[in-house]
Amino acid sequence: MNAHIQKMRDAHELIVEVPYEISPLEKGYSNKILRIDLDKNEIKILPVTQQMKDLWVGGKGFDLWITFNEITKDTKWDSPENPICFSPGPLSGTTSFPGSGKTIVTAISPATNSIMDSNVGGYFGPFLKFSGFDSLEIIGKAKDETIILIDAVHKKISIEKAPLEPIDSHVLAEELTEMYADDVEDRRNIAVVSSGRGATHTRMGLLNFSFYDWRRKLPRLKQAGRGGIGTVFRNKNLKAILIKNTNKIPDWSVQENKVQKLVIPKSFEKIDSEKSIEEIQNIITKWKTNPEFVIEMMQDIQEKFRFIPKVAIEEINKMTGTPKAYLYHISTFYKSFSLEKKGKTTIQVCMGTACHVKGSAKLLDSFERILKIKKGGTTEDNKYSLEAVACLGACSIAPVVKIGDEIYGDVKITNLEKMIAEYEKKMGGDNE
Repeated sequence: MNAHIQKMRDAHELIVEVPYEISPLEKGYSNKILRIDLDKNEIKILPVTQQMKDLWVGGKGFDLWITFNEITKDTKWDSPENPICFSPGPLSGTTSFPGSGKTIVTAISPATNSIMDSNVGGYFGPFLKFSGFDSLEIIGKAKDETIILIDAVHKKISIEKAPLEPIDSHVLAEELTEMYADDVEDRRNIAVVSSGRGATHTRMGLLNFSFYDWRRKLPRLKQAGRGGIGTVFRNKNLKAILIKNTNKIPDWSVQENKVQKLVIPKSFEKIDSEKSIEEIQNIITKWKTNPEFVIEMMQDIQEKFRFIPKVAIEEINKMTGTPKAYLYHISTFYKSFSLEKKGKTTIQVCMGTACHVKGSAKLLDSFERILKIKKGGTTEDNKYSLEAVACLGACSIAPVVKIGDEIYGDVKITNLEKMIAEYEKKMGGDNE
C-alpha cells in the first residue's frame, strides 16, 4: 500500500463496528437483511420472513417490502427515512462475467418523487449474497462523509468516517480497492458502490458499481442509471459502500430441479487414479491456472479422456477458483464437451436446412438402427457416438455426415454401412 493510500486509511475514524456470522444459503436465501441507520449509527441484522418469500420473489420484491416498511405518505426523496435498498434476489446471478451479477437498487426518486428501481451488473450482488445477506437497506443521513464496509473475510460490518477519499467514482474505486485488498490477486474480491461528484449537484445522479478487470489491472464501473438514486446516495453523505468478498465463490445448487435430468448424465464414469488426476492437473497448469482459459483446459481434457470427468470439474474449480456451476454450464452448453464418455469416433449428421430438405432426418434414423443407439448415445463397445448437429459447413454437398474427421457429402441411406466399413478400413483398426 503506497503512502497516499495509507494516509487516507489512517484518517478513517471508526464510528461503529458489528461482528456477525455468515449463514449457509438455503435454496438461494441467507434469510438475513442488513439494515444500517446512519442517523443512529446503528447496524442491525433482520430476518427474512417466510411471508416475504411467499409474497415477493427476487430483488425488486424484497426492495419494495423493505421500502414500504420504512416510508410514510409524507416521505420525500431527501427524507432521512427514504431507504436505499440493494437486493440481488434468491439466485443472485453469478460472477462468471461482470454483467451477470444483477442487483436491484430501489429508492424514492428525486426525479419523480416516486419509488424507482434500477438494475445493475457487476459483482456487488453476488458478493452481498456470499457475505450472508439477501438485502441491504440504508436509511438516515450521516453527519460526515462516510464509508460502509462489509468485510466477509473478517466477518464484521462497520461505519467509518472517511474525510480524505475523493468523491469521483473511478478514482475512489481504484483507491479503495487497493486500500482493502490483501494483495493484487485479492483486488478481484472487492466491490465498491459510489455516486460521484455529479450526483451532488444534480437530481439525476448515477450509482457506480465497481468490478476488478484483471486484464487492465484496474477497477471498472457498471452503472445503475435510472431515477437519480445516486443523488439519494450522496444526500446521505455516503462516499462508498465497500464489500470485501471471502474469495470462496460457491456454485449454486437448486433442490428438486425438474430439468436436472436433461443436463446431468445418468451416470458419472469414475476417474480417481493418481495418474489421471495428475494428468488433469498438468493440463490446468499448462494454461497457468488462468480462469480465462477454462474452456481450453476442458478441450484438452475432453481430447485426453473423451469426456469431462467429474474430478476434472473439481480440479479446475480448486485450481482456478471458477465456480462449479459455470464449469457445468460450459460442459453442457457446448456440443464438443460431454460429461459422459464418448465413443472413440463421433458420427455427426447435419440437420441444417440444406441437409434437412435432402433427407438428413432419415439418415439419422438409419444410423440409429445400424449402431443400435439413439442420437446422443454411445455404442456398447465405445467405438461410436452419434450426434445430430446444426451445421457441418458444407451445404453445397448436402446431406452431409462427418465420421471422425472425415466429411462425406451427397450421402445416401444405402451407403451408410459401407461408409462405416470404409472408415474403419482407412483407420487401419485404430478404432478398435
